[in-house]
Amino acid sequence: MKRTVSLLLAASIIFGSLLASGCADSDGTAAPETTEAETTAPVETAAETEPAVDTDLERAETVFDAFIKYYYNKGKFRNADFWDNAEIFETVIDAYEVTRNEKYLNYIKEIAEATLKQYGKKWTWNEYNDDIMWLCIAFLRAYFLTGEDDYLRYAKINFDPVWERAYSEDLGGGLWWRTDNKSKNSCVCGPGAIAACLLGKATGNEEYYEKAKLVLDWQIANLYEIGLGKVYDAIDIKGNINKWSSTYNQGTFIGACMLYYEYSGDESYLTKAKKAAEFAMRFMYNYGVMNNETEGGDLIGFKGILTRWISRYAVMVENKEVFDWLRRNADAAWKNRNSKNLIWTAWGTKTSEKYIQYDVFGMSTAVALMFNLMLERQLPEKAE
Repeated sequence: MKRTVSLLLAASIIFGSLLASGCADSDGTAAPETTEAETTAPVETAAETEPAVDTDLERAETVFDAFIKYYYNKGKFRNADFWDNAEIFETVIDAYEVTRNEKYLNYIKEIAEATLKQYGKKWTWNEYNDDIMWLCIAFLRAYFLTGEDDYLRYAKINFDPVWERAYSEDLGGGLWWRTDNKSKNSCVCGPGAIAACLLGKATGNEEYYEKAKLVLDWQIANLYEIGLGKVYDAIDIKGNINKWSSTYNQGTFIGACMLYYEYSGDESYLTKAKKAAEFAMRFMYNYGVMNNETEGGDLIGFKGILTRWISRYAVMVENKEVFDWLRRNADAAWKNRNSKNLIWTAWGTKTSEKYIQYDVFGMSTAVALMFNLMLERQLPEKAE
């Protein structure tokens, strides 16, 4: 990992060089001659006592602060809709989970308050079942980090009615994407299973884990290619399957399998998570930089979701290869930031100085990447 040389260390080196060259003191008298040991000793002392700069944290905080400066105001993200808000909220939760810096905790409280003020405490007016599942996840994660009981309550009073209207035995099970009941999609099944697992953990009610297994098993049977690890997008009411794959569906499938394994100990789910992670890295990106998903209001925010769940999976199974890939992406994204330290979702392409053209959701993905990469420090140190 690259480290930034501290100003103090640099000053010590320069000062030592001046002494060695016999420069005059400020009163004009010649400086006394020094031995090589005397000259280098202060440098060694400075190197030992001055704390190294945490490059990963510095980068994460830099892009977060830039994002907040240009896209945030009093708990709201500029031009963010219900779902955008839920996922950018999760990015702030990522920041607090990784750093435990109270700065991010204050943002969590402010965003939660603004969200409830804007959308109310009951969200079933929203026809998109997946939107509500995403916000349930955000509030549940906030609950685990803060202990704020209301966050758990808001998640529960919204998950329960949405599950009732979304789950059906049509097409063999699974969750309807919207209230028009025309398709069952991975974008609601994955988040639905995650939310159910989190509720099971928070409440101790195992019925939520049963719900998670019910929808996850259906997704595996209908929207997952077992040998490859590819997560399909959706199946419509006539049984037609859209086999398109995306970063966020790969990500939530990984997260759902990981969380259910954590509860059940059934390693078959962990195996499926591994396959889904490998598919994303190898087949979707050839272990390279994620430089796509740049069109539309939703697609642009997908990859931040993948970084969230694939990094937590990597910690669980101690998989450094995942973090090597995420670091490759983070290095490219950092290199391609603009002068304002903003990073567009095409991490392999230079971000324009004309940032007004970029949507808030797409500008949040690199923030998620930078903080989720920091979970690598939770891996056990390997002996040399």
